[in-house]
Amino acid sequence: MAISYKGEMISIYKLSKISGQPPSSLYRGYHRGIKTGEELITFARKHLIEFEGKWVSMKQVCKATNSNSGSIKRRLAAGIPIELAVLDSTERRGRNSITATLTPSEVIDIYTTLFNKNESQTHLAEQYGVHQSTISDIWRQKRWGWLTSPVRWDLENSKLAKI
Repeated sequence: MAISYKGEMISIYKLSKISGQPPSSLYRGYHRGIKTGEELITFARKHLIEFEGKWVSMKQVCKATNSNSGSIKRRLAAGIPIELAVLDSTERRGRNSITATLTPSEVIDIYTTLFNKNESQTHLAEQYGVHQSTISDIWRQKRWGWLTSPVRWDLENSKLAKI
């Protein structure tokens, strides 16, 4: 099985040694009809992750870092770099998250508004440019719970003091 790679015909085994890709992935691509070396390498890397300078599988990353594969996949899909995705770090939560659209002060305002029943969740979602489920999760303390829990306690105590 000779394939064309950079103008010369080489075997898949030799391409595996040159590229560092597993020969099984290269053979799989070859049997699917891919005949050039560059396309085979791209195909082989489709399910691999570059971690610490090497192309490895998700299973190898999880084993090396003692992490959960579902968590890593979710974090990678959210756009978090692999170096941060393998860490179970609280620095990624809330306003420090790469994907955060709300600030802590906005979350407190949202929670206070919902507690006082001044506006609907849909209206708040349109106002802050987030999905309504995000507002619902803030109210149910599924998101930003570390911030809204003390606020809820203060609001409930101030409401009881007025009675």
